[in-house]
Amino acid sequence: MGHALAIFGIVSSLLLVTGGLLAIIFADKFMHAFIASNIHLEPNSDLYKQWLKPPIDVYLSIYVFNLKNPIEFQNGAKPLFEEIGPFVFREYVIKDDIVNNMNYTISYKEKKQYYFLQDKSPYEFDYPITTLNMGPITVINGVKYATNLVHDGVNLALQLTGDTLLVDKMPAKDLLFGYKDKFLVQLKKILPNLVPTDTVGLFIQKNDTYDGLYTIYTGVDDFNKVGIVERFNNQNKVDIWTSKIANMINGTDGTILPPFLNESSIIYIFESDLCRSLYAKYNKTMKIIDGIKVLGYAPDEYFYENYTINPDNAGFCTPAENCLPKGLLNLTQCVGGVPIIMSCPHFLFSEKKFAEEVEGLMPNFTNHATMIFAEPTTGVLMKANKRIQFNTQLYKDPRIKMTKNLPEILYPLFWVDEHFEIDKKNADLYYYQVKLPLLGVTIGKYAIFAIGFVLLILSCCYTYNLSKKNDNSDTLNIQHSSKDEIDEQTPLII
Repeated sequence: MGHALAIFGIVSSLLLVTGGLLAIIFADKFMHAFIASNIHLEPNSDLYKQWLKPPIDVYLSIYVFNLKNPIEFQNGAKPLFEEIGPFVFREYVIKDDIVNNMNYTISYKEKKQYYFLQDKSPYEFDYPITTLNMGPITVINGVKYATNLVHDGVNLALQLTGDTLLVDKMPAKDLLFGYKDKFLVQLKKILPNLVPTDTVGLFIQKNDTYDGLYTIYTGVDDFNKVGIVERFNNQNKVDIWTSKIANMINGTDGTILPPFLNESSIIYIFESDLCRSLYAKYNKTMKIIDGIKVLGYAPDEYFYENYTINPDNAGFCTPAENCLPKGLLNLTQCVGGVPIIMSCPHFLFSEKKFAEEVEGLMPNFTNHATMIFAEPTTGVLMKANKRIQFNTQLYKDPRIKMTKNLPEILYPLFWVDEHFEIDKKNADLYYYQVKLPLLGVTIGKYAIFAIGFVLLILSCCYTYNLSKKNDNSDTLNIQHSSKDEIDEQTPLII
């Protein structure tokens, strides 16, 4: 019975050790294949349902720069700003006209709807704001290189319409989503073909408006391609910038990331609001709800460098000879002719002079950098902040009465933070459906090997002791046998 038990123990433990070794070698590959098989955009897949209707609430926070010294500023003084915000909106993403193509791609139109949330906003939506009037600013910047006769005409028109350089104490709601500008109203009557709208707004034509036609890969044939933008508005490149590299469409739209990320991964995103692609590199690791580990990615400082340091940025000089300093991007052509220059909030990553030429801006990475956080194994986005500031360049032009005394500065208008973070409900769901099974497989493969190894040692020890016991028993039997052998020569009494 003992020998049978020993043999059973050794065989069983060897099977467990072998099974554990095979699990350690092949389990990751199996889980890799299993996860990859579920990373695709088909109508019956979980990823498709989440892509169509994201389970996590997305918000848009808008911060407006309120000019505190309007009279002094118009006479050449440094502007003093007070940041007002956030004005918080719930963002809903609507995907319409979805078409499944034959080449493993999906085409669709997308628009965003914003609903103001007073309970999350520290200011009323009609809070009075003083800032630049972008109607005349757009016209003035547009005639910068025109003849004196044109400038005289602009001066006269501004005077007759009573338009002003600043909007004074305008409700934030009107400032953001549209107000009638006096000068543009009259100009539209005279030149309706040249003036498409007489309404001005810092965030106009963003609410409930389609931003274009997307065609993205489903990942059915290759999970590494899932969500990557193949075409935008039926083109495989944009036609805004001055080089092939700058006009390239790279990466996803930012809502889907590839799985199996690590600290060496580079994430590419096509941002239609900026008419360009960008990249993000590893920045830090952190844990969020339920102890879920996520990797954080952000554009590094090299991304924002001037073309003299980062040659890839030469293509973003528009016109070709007009190269802006570090951290700035001319969006004029991207936003339909409005003289807008993009930067990070508070001029983070820009030259220090831009923040120093105004009062009230204090850049810091934590509050003003763009960053996304993803669970590395699945690539699921857990937290994100997309932060962009919109500015306009002011010129001191003696031929225009409205601007002849202005300081030549980059004037900050407002900045936005499009953000979300997984909540407790969805974190729990992810933890129990994805993270816990993956953790169980990881622990299980080592546990099987460890148990088998321990049992093998115990079985070997048991077999050795059993063998030693049998050897001792045989020795005693021989000795007893020798003592029992008595012949006629053996003395009866010793």
